[in-house]
Amino acid sequence: MKKHLTLLLIFTTTLVFAQSYTPGETYFGDKNYIEYLAGNLPIILTAPHGGDLKPDEIADRDCDNCVYVKDAYTQELIRETTEAIHEQTGCYPHAIINLLHRTKLDANRAIEDAADGDLIAQQAWTDFHHFINASKEVIEIEMGPAIYFDLHGHGHAIQRIELGYLISGSELRWTDDELNANDFYKTTSVVHAVDYFSGSVDLAELIRGDISFGNELEKEGYPTVPSPNDLAPAIGESYFSGGYNTVRYGSRDGGFMDGIQIECNQDIRFVESVRKEFAKSLAKAILRYYDSFNYNFEIGNCKNVSTQNIDSEKISIYPNPTNEHFKIEGISSFNKIKIFDTIGREVNETEISNTNHISLDLKSGFYFIEIFENEKRLGIKELVVID
Repeated sequence: MKKHLTLLLIFTTTLVFAQSYTPGETYFGDKNYIEYLAGNLPIILTAPHGGDLKPDEIADRDCDNCVYVKDAYTQELIRETTEAIHEQTGCYPHAIINLLHRTKLDANRAIEDAADGDLIAQQAWTDFHHFINASKEVIEIEMGPAIYFDLHGHGHAIQRIELGYLISGSELRWTDDELNANDFYKTTSVVHAVDYFSGSVDLAELIRGDISFGNELEKEGYPTVPSPNDLAPAIGESYFSGGYNTVRYGSRDGGFMDGIQIECNQDIRFVESVRKEFAKSLAKAILRYYDSFNYNFEIGNCKNVSTQNIDSEKISIYPNPTNEHFKIEGISSFNKIKIFDTIGREVNETEISNTNHISLDLKSGFYFIEIFENEKRLGIKELVVID
């Protein structure tokens, strides 16, 4: 039976930086408090707690349950990992660094606690998250699914890397069958990844099996929890499961980008030579992990990626809602559309000969429509198919 198509225009990100970004170049937010290393890979790295700056124009935070200790050498590690990825691929991840000390801004909290009411700190928080959103938008338009890593440092006694998927230490101590039961994975930051494998890989395998990021790090010689060799922290052992950024940018609440919080132990951060060696290994692990998903985008194609922020608001669908057909306005020329489901699988590709009458036959559900001129992706819109 023919399904009727309604296009739902939802803009989940607002691009405030109307400019092109050159991969490998550095850009700054207002007052140079947030640093953005522009990329052309479907990988985003952030360092929210590694800043040193304590400008007098920003008041010290003073809020309930605030944490003020910086994550030492994490901004250095972000830069070194970015350079290592470039050395290994010729391409760059997107990297966003908060240069303010945590006493002034905590970029891994909601803005109320992050800036504690200071207007300048609020602007820095906004810049930090807008750079992430701008990177995510370009990736979705140019490449498809992405992986997000929020980089931190911990001072726990056990010298191992802790990976956070929004799963608590006590939940990690569950059996694999318990982790995989009752759609528990939908509470994690890797919902998209589990759905992408469509039952061939379950949550337990994804977070601590052979396909896990923890396993990739252990292959490089770095003890990691969770991983095949260290399934979960024991009772009483300290462990970070992921914070605000992992919730906001992981796929728990939808989207194509999975998120992992990386907590690095002091032994691999404090000595420069050791840290740089770890950065090379971290880069290898990230690239292997992305490659294991067999997404449509190949790392070698990064040089063809546009760095222009595309303003999707210029594209309009009419009529909306519609029954069996629609037209796309706001683009001078296009000749193809692709349809993807919510886990990033392509379900339809249509050559367009009549831009005033486009019809599709899809089952009910949520989709994304991508618009092309030949092979150049011009924009992306969310759509819903209903009976």
